[in-house]
Amino acid sequence: MRILLAPGALWPEPGGTPLAGSKSGLHASAVANALAEGWRTVRPTDELTVMPLGDGAPGTAATLPGWLVAERVQLRAADPLGRQREVDLLRLTAPAPDDLSVLTDPSSGGETRTWYLDAAALTLLPEDRTEAGRQAREGSTRGLGLLLAAALECVGEGGTLIVGLTRTAVHDGGAGLLDALGGLAAARDRLRPYAVVLALADELALGGLSGAGAGLPQITDLDEGEAQSVDQRACAVAGALMRAAKREDSRLLPVLGQGPVTLSMTSWGTGAAGGVALALRLAGATAAPGARVFGWLSGVVPAARSQDLCVTAAGSLYTLAGAATCVLVGEQALKQAVPCALVAGRCRAPRAELAEAGIGSTYELEALADGGGQQPWEELGTTELVRRLRVLGERLARSWSR
Repeated sequence: MRILLAPGALWPEPGGTPLAGSKSGLHASAVANALAEGWRTVRPTDELTVMPLGDGAPGTAATLPGWLVAERVQLRAADPLGRQREVDLLRLTAPAPDDLSVLTDPSSGGETRTWYLDAAALTLLPEDRTEAGRQAREGSTRGLGLLLAAALECVGEGGTLIVGLTRTAVHDGGAGLLDALGGLAAARDRLRPYAVVLALADELALGGLSGAGAGLPQITDLDEGEAQSVDQRACAVAGALMRAAKREDSRLLPVLGQGPVTLSMTSWGTGAAGGVALALRLAGATAAPGARVFGWLSGVVPAARSQDLCVTAAGSLYTLAGAATCVLVGEQALKQAVPCALVAGRCRAPRAELAEAGIGSTYELEALADGGGQQPWEELGTTELVRRLRVLGERLARSWSR
């Protein structure tokens, strides 16, 4: 039997925002390895394709298969509070998709100059709510702008740079980033010789009732009033940027057959890195769901075509709206008319919604309690998480292998 194991990471999600790198969670590679070990214990002759799936969040670089990484460069930059960090810049062996709406199969070959910048690692959401609050009050994305400039120098004109971004505590509307690049007009000039693609792990908008700013009290020590003040400041910056972009665009002749792309503070994905996604899109970058970009680059999508079962994983799942990894794997299983099983720390998503996405069976880590009642999976610790994943790997093999 042929099985595709394509899980995402298991990270705690206070306020709905994953704490990537948390000591109480597991990265996607660890999840995949534990499930594979359990499966092989029961069915050692089955053909397992183990492909942990990143989505542009911190740690995505570690999920990429070795064959995809031709070169690794370490860049240094300042995080939102000015502390120096190291960030991975990877040269990839597969070309980026030509059309992000279609995501062309990279197995077609050809020359490529595609790089991946793990930018989300620089704006990592702290577990400590007080530190996260400092980032929201005082933090800047200036270091991210300098990091981007350094990465483009490595890529070279004509190359493609994929930039991983997700939600974080810093919330300056992208002002720091554009300041580091010399302003919006200079940023457009800087990006013009490149194809810059934002791989977004979080699709949250910058503003609005359910935007990144509205969620700050859940992930920081800011109260509602402080969060509103910080959000108003960031949205004022974003509003000024959009007006400046509109004035700049009005000087350009329209492209035949193409209408203007309207961006706003409530547009899809504009809240990543506190508005950096919006600023970079105004400067000429394109954006796509990170799970889809890495699903093609790492070969998950092509691999799904030859399987008898697909297995994916997520931490806390209440709706599929924010579970792009699960949606991608389920979608591919549905296209191939093969079953898809979901492993989750906790799953409260409606069965009808899961079924519509191609996910037919769900296995919860919390359901494996040993007599003492259910314990939140976030409190289990990594050793127990790995043990339970192995147990579920064994259970999956007994249930599905033939």
